[in-house]
Amino acid sequence: MGRLGVEKLNPRTFAMTLCTTIVLCLLAACGRPTPSTWVEKARVTSPDGRFDAVMTEETVGPVLGGGVYWNVFIVPKGDSAPKDDKNSLLNASVLRGEKLVWNQNHLLEVHYDIAEIEKFRNFWGSNEVQDRGWQKGDYLAEVRLVPSSPDFSLLSPNGDLKPKD
Repeated sequence: MGRLGVEKLNPRTFAMTLCTTIVLCLLAACGRPTPSTWVEKARVTSPDGRFDAVMTEETVGPVLGGGVYWNVFIVPKGDSAPKDDKNSLLNASVLRGEKLVWNQNHLLEVHYDIAEIEKFRNFWGSNEVQDRGWQKGDYLAEVRLVPSSPDFSLLSPNGDLKPKD
């Protein structure tokens, strides 16, 4: 005599139920944003000792996919870099051979071998860290991009993408 309410499960039904459950879980996870993680990769103090140039690496995106972005900020010496890209001077999705160099007061260089730069601006003022408009006497800095190659950094001379790794 068999147990009441217990039937032998069809292997095909079991496999379809399992696959459906996995797909639904993955779809639910992909639609939910995951928090970004920000890691400081480099910090260089200006020659006058007042400000730090900071490069961060941000990991973003859903469970499947997402990406890594590099950001460059200028902050008062010793301060943490922001955890958003509101005042980012550079935002890149690919950056290899990266290095920050203060050549002199008020002149920051971003050196790199390969870069896919999505946003860049070459001018910064200390008013940004005070969240106000520019005023006479604010510290100003120019930012320059310095690729290691005199011609192409992201592309080869025939127009193909160079390997990013």
